[in-house]
Amino acid sequence: MPLTELLLILLLVVVTLLVGTGVATVLHHHPAWAIPVTGALAAMMLMATTTGLLIAVTHS
Repeated sequence: MPLTELLLILLLVVVTLLVGTGVATVLHHHPAWAIPVTGALAAMMLMATTTGLLIAVTHS
């Protein structure tokens, strides 16, 4: 696996963990924001999944 792909995967993992931590913090301090934050998290996960699928399809 080339270094560029590994760096991209690492970047996706780090961004996902940072966003997850931010979401947990926001939900802990503002429970009323659960529905909008959950929707935003779902959209982010959909984008990360789509990016991963595009990488997998174009490199296979």
